[in-house]
Amino acid sequence: MRRTIAAILLLVLAGCVTTGTSENSTKMAEGYYNRGINHLQTKDYEKAMVEFQRSINTDSKFKMSYYAMGMTYDMMGKLSDAEKYYKEAIDIDSDFSDAYNSLGTIYMKQKKWKEALKAFQKALQNKMYATPNIAYVNIGDVYVNLEDYPKAIEAYREAKRYANQDYIIYRLGMALGRAGKTKEAIGELQEGVALTPKNPDMRLALGLALLKDGSKNAAITEFKRVVELAPQSDAAKTARDYIKTLDLDAVKKQKTKTR
Repeated sequence: MRRTIAAILLLVLAGCVTTGTSENSTKMAEGYYNRGINHLQTKDYEKAMVEFQRSINTDSKFKMSYYAMGMTYDMMGKLSDAEKYYKEAIDIDSDFSDAYNSLGTIYMKQKKWKEALKAFQKALQNKMYATPNIAYVNIGDVYVNLEDYPKAIEAYREAKRYANQDYIIYRLGMALGRAGKTKEAIGELQEGVALTPKNPDMRLALGLALLKDGSKNAAITEFKRVVELAPQSDAAKTARDYIKTLDLDAVKKQKTKTR
C-alpha cells in the first residue's frame, strides 16, 4: 500500500544515520538534508532538491539524500528520475529496504509488475526492515491488479500479521470477496468496522459483502450508516443507490404478495 507523504517523511527522518567520508562532512551533509526535508514538508520541491544536492555534493555516501531526492522526483511525477536516485541509494546500502519498497512503487505506477514484485521481495530480505507490512501490502496490490486474488490474500494476511491496521483489513476483506470467499470477507470487514467504526469505505464494503451473502437487512443497515457518516462521499452515493434499489425490490415483492 502506498504511504502518505507524512508517513514517508517520518520514515526518512527516522532512517537518518551517519555515513560518509569524515565526521564533519557527514554532519554538514545531514544539515543540508534536514533543510531539504523541511522544504519537502511544505512541498517546495525546488528548494528541497537544492538542499539534497548540496548534501550529496558534501558527502557522496550519504544515502538518505539520494533517497529523499528520489522521493521528491516521485512526488513530482518524474518517475525515471526517482528510479535513478532510489537505485543510487541502494548502491550505497544494499539492505536499504525503504528504497527497494519505493522503487517497487515506481514500477507499480508504470505497471511493471514483475519488477515491482522483485523490488518488494528485496525489501523483505532485510530482517531488520522496520515496516515489512508496507511491502506486503504493496505485493498484495500488485496481485490484485493481476487478478491473482489467492496470492493477494496471502500477502495481505502477512501484512496484517505485522500490523493489524484498518487499511490492511479493508484490502484483505475486498480480496477475499473477489475470490468468492464471502463469509471470510464479512469476518474481516466486521473486524475492520469494530476497529474503525466511522470508516465509511469499510462499512460500504461490509454492506456489499453482506448483500452478496443474502443478508439484505444487515446490508441496508450498513449502507444507511455510510450515508450518515459521510453524506457527500462517493461511498455514500453508492450506498444510496443500493438502498433505493433494495427498497424498490421490497415494494415490488409486497405488491406481488397482495395481488
